[in-house]
Amino acid sequence: MIKIPIQQLQHDGDMEFHFVGSADDLGFTKIDFPVPNMDIQFRLIDADHGYFLTGTLTGLAQTECHRCLMQFDYDLDVQLDVLIVLDESDEFTPEDDIIKVPPDVQEIDLTDFLQDAIILDFPVKILCRENCQGLCAQCGTNLNQSSCDCEKETVDPRWEKLKELNFEE
Repeated sequence: MIKIPIQQLQHDGDMEFHFVGSADDLGFTKIDFPVPNMDIQFRLIDADHGYFLTGTLTGLAQTECHRCLMQFDYDLDVQLDVLIVLDESDEFTPEDDIIKVPPDVQEIDLTDFLQDAIILDFPVKILCRENCQGLCAQCGTNLNQSSCDCEKETVDPRWEKLKELNFEE
């Protein structure tokens, strides 16, 4: 879990933080893929209603290509920017990119924010490389590694009758 003591912030003003470890070591339970090495660096800067957090989260996520199903390491490079509000101000709406912290809390838990940042930055369809050819739909051969002799031009039998149409007449 990544927690920052509020008392430390009130005395030191702007502060820099650095966390290193795996997703499991850091208490990230929402992430359903292994991230063995993660490097989180951010700075908290004094702001009007609290602190502005800016920094980066980098690492290698071990995941699977959506086309060829091969395991590969995906480079995480997440930009972190959020306002941490330490008062009960009604100035902010739920749509604003903020973390509201009640004034009586002793520490700010950033674990959920960081997990959400990773999940939102992760592509919906992840590919091992841009030109991944995927698997053959008929025999399952990984077309990145070898080719197969399967017929590539298969036509759905329901559309077969359309071949008889002659548009030149």
